[in-house]
Amino acid sequence: MFNFFGEIKENLKNTNKIGLDNFNLINISGKILYVEGHLGLVTLSKETISFKVKNAVIIVDGSEMILSELSENTLKITGKIKKVEQI
Repeated sequence: MFNFFGEIKENLKNTNKIGLDNFNLINISGKILYVEGHLGLVTLSKETISFKVKNAVIIVDGSEMILSELSENTLKITGKIKKVEQI
C-alpha cells in the first residue's frame, strides 16, 4: 500500500516531524487536512470534526467541512478549516 506521508518524509529527509511520533497531520492552505494514524471519529458535523489519536483528541473547527476520505488509519477533511487543536 502506498504511504503518502512516508514518501514525503523520505523525499524531504526532514528530521522535524509533522505531529507526534504516532500520527501525522498535513494542513494544505486551510482547505484540506490529511491525517495518518487516527484511532476513530468522535464528532462529525459541518463545523466540527474530532478524532482520536494516541493519548489525545484532535478537534478541527471550520465551516462547510466534509470527511471526504476515511480508511482504517487515514482520513481527509475538506472545507474551510479555521483551527486544529489537540486536547
